[in-house]
Amino acid sequence: MPPFSTLALAAGLAAPVPLPPVPTAEQLAWQRMELTMFVHFGVNTFGDREWGDGHEDPASFNPTALDATQWVRTAQEAGFKLIILTAKHHDGFCLWPSQYTAHAVKRSPWRGGQGDVVREFTAACHAAGIKVGLYLSPWDRNSAVYGTEAYNDYFVNQLTELLTQYGTVDEVWFDGACGEGPNGKRQVYDWERYYATIRRLAPRALIAIMGPDVRWVGNESGVARPGEASARGDQWSPAECDVSIRPGWFYHAAQDGQVKSLDHLLDIYFKSVGRNSVLLLNVPPDRRGLFADPDVERLREFGAAVRAIRERSVLAGATISGPAPGTAALLDGDLDTFWAAPDGSTSATLELDLGAPREFNVVGLSEAIAYGERVQRYAVEVQRDGQWELLARGTVIGSRNLHAVPRQRAQRLRWRIEAAKAAPVLAGLELADAPQTPPATKVSLTYNKPASASNVHPGGTVWGADKAVDGDLDTRWATSDETRECWLDIDLEQPETFGTLTIAELDPRITSFRLLYRLTADQPWQTAYQGSRAGKAYEQQFAPVTGRYLRLHILEATKAPTIWEVGVF
Repeated sequence: MPPFSTLALAAGLAAPVPLPPVPTAEQLAWQRMELTMFVHFGVNTFGDREWGDGHEDPASFNPTALDATQWVRTAQEAGFKLIILTAKHHDGFCLWPSQYTAHAVKRSPWRGGQGDVVREFTAACHAAGIKVGLYLSPWDRNSAVYGTEAYNDYFVNQLTELLTQYGTVDEVWFDGACGEGPNGKRQVYDWERYYATIRRLAPRALIAIMGPDVRWVGNESGVARPGEASARGDQWSPAECDVSIRPGWFYHAAQDGQVKSLDHLLDIYFKSVGRNSVLLLNVPPDRRGLFADPDVERLREFGAAVRAIRERSVLAGATISGPAPGTAALLDGDLDTFWAAPDGSTSATLELDLGAPREFNVVGLSEAIAYGERVQRYAVEVQRDGQWELLARGTVIGSRNLHAVPRQRAQRLRWRIEAAKAAPVLAGLELADAPQTPPATKVSLTYNKPASASNVHPGGTVWGADKAVDGDLDTRWATSDETRECWLDIDLEQPETFGTLTIAELDPRITSFRLLYRLTADQPWQTAYQGSRAGKAYEQQFAPVTGRYLRLHILEATKAPTIWEVGVF
């Protein structure tokens, strides 16, 4: 049962009916962790490789100063709540003394052949209150039975060792790697049997990626899509964004100078955690068995910058009003309390008064996801000289949406829920003056506005006009192969003043175009700007004009026009 808001109950309000699908208790707790860590460690660390071939000498594994407490302490200080260890990678080398293979730490000189990395790791996590995750590669390039049904027995036996000998395991992480083994055969994985084993031995453990509980976001850059949703059909399937702090997943001394910058990590944070996802950041121990100094220092900086977003809130003493009681729950910092819009409503406006002008550069919003993912589109506006100005826009909110905005000073803001699948149920607002954020980006007036085109590629709606205004640089409007002249129309839904145009083409094709505008649908088009070549990152300022309807009229192109995004500001 979802947690009830004590504030809502005190006001005599009934808790809303959940909108399926909703997260399990374990999925809800997982999404609230926000930051999780991957630890890639094994014989690859000593072979200076990313993928081993299964023929490594176990004697090569000899971390002279392994200290799992250093991993855990560093992760915890940076705000990470769970750590996943590569107990076995594709090379088949086991970081515990598995009784089912000799390709394991028991054949190494480390700890005199009596060592167990998994035991030291899990003990350090449990002692510190950090949750435990284990990665067990289904692909095993060492096992002679890989490619036969006997391998499924072998894999389940190893799963059983890991889930019965090391205390509580909170997450089991599988990838889908599958290749030929020593017998020249590919393995048919018995996933259902693997899942049943986990459910029996660790019933509260989440099964991630090649499993039913946590979904891979689809890249290894740590970046979710704008509007990333956890509700997918009738399943709750939250996204995990994995990325390494270095170019490689395993440690390579040559990459000590290539640790991601703080700016880069913060950009990833806003595009993963800030887009309703969980960040899984890989930090690989070196040959000593320790996190390397450059990684530790960057994690300290990153942890401090992330903490500042919450600690530098400017909401103290603020008041908020909306179309139903209980709005104070949005400012209490407690995700188990919530504000619910009136039953049957699919929009709402919440006005915030800070009491006095304050500076801020981060805005955020969270849904009470125990009651489902409801919001489909929202806007954040700031009041200046009695007028409301657009500050940020979004679609799906989910567990948390964050926006880095240009630092400004204001007293009044409002959050407008423009569309929702059911009455919005929100858990919290955020407004902070953070010392460091990713570069702020302004929101185009065209974002998610109705769009149509004179021509769309026959491949279907995947190439529709709406893809040019969805804020997603992974989707695009495309025209049929023979097209050279065409137009894209956008309805801003109200009169707006703008003086900057941006175009992001797939590749430079447009050679002549006009930006047209008009205030009403029955007026003739007027030219705001005429240009020649556009390109992948085109931006042009012009004398500001006011209009509601826009037309990007492409007059000439070298190939069929294909555009990721069109924006006006």
